[in-house]
Amino acid sequence: MSRDMLEQASKYDHWAWLYNRTLGPRYGAYKIGPIERVVLPHVPTGGAILDLCCGTGQLAAALSERGFAVTGLDGSADMLRYARENAPSVTFIEGDACNFAFEKPFDAVLCTSASLNHMQSLKDLVAVFSSVSRALKPGGIFVFDVNHPAQMSRYWHGHPTEGEINTDFAWLITPHYDSAESLGAFTVDIYRRPDAHPVSMLDRLFTRLMRFRRIRLALLSHFSRLRPQWEHHSVVNQIWGHDLDTMSHALQESGFSTDLRSTQGGPVDDSHAAYFFCRKVTTSEIQAETTKETAL
Repeated sequence: MSRDMLEQASKYDHWAWLYNRTLGPRYGAYKIGPIERVVLPHVPTGGAILDLCCGTGQLAAALSERGFAVTGLDGSADMLRYARENAPSVTFIEGDACNFAFEKPFDAVLCTSASLNHMQSLKDLVAVFSSVSRALKPGGIFVFDVNHPAQMSRYWHGHPTEGEINTDFAWLITPHYDSAESLGAFTVDIYRRPDAHPVSMLDRLFTRLMRFRRIRLALLSHFSRLRPQWEHHSVVNQIWGHDLDTMSHALQESGFSTDLRSTQGGPVDDSHAAYFFCRKVTTSEIQAETTKETAL
């Protein structure tokens, strides 16, 4: 695994326990519905699926429960430790999304939660696309979602967007994006109540107020002052914004046909993330296209 990929993976190690309790289950439950509608009709019954950048395994578990033969790959050892607990029937492998290979090909590869935004360059993306192409059967499906520059430029301005307060831990995510540099990050602030510090009435009040998003984010923005005795550390995860047309071209060069959509359905806009629905072009299709071009 490259040094950049190791660094990214180690940052997820630091908050794997939190991801497993919060965002992992939430994202898994949110994404399985669209995947059932858009992807799974193109996968044979009991087909082989690779969950690329699988995190703590909640989506892999849902796919396995539906009868698919699932393999999960991720660079974070701690994420995979939770994944193996969450989906014991799934095979999980620690590896680099830019460079992987399997003996048996897959019917589909999924990469969710904008994981490919962690790829620093077009070269890294091409390496991912090439590895996916090698891992797929001819005609196999590759689906992934990304946060794109127009969307991040509109919404990622250093304001807190997600967070939660519990009696023993709290967390806050703050994203920002520099369109001039095509570079952004999301900071995860993590708070944990020391074991020696008893749960107070105020802690319980904070938990009850959690359902009011505006109040919750306001409290979390000042949580270090409100709870100075709680342990606090931050994890900064860098991301890169990639031009969607450039990504489409790179996918086609890697042997995929592509269809680009908003994650909410319909054409891409600056209000939502985007997803690529790709299919590995078969040898006969390549030959047919070559013959057509020669005739012209």
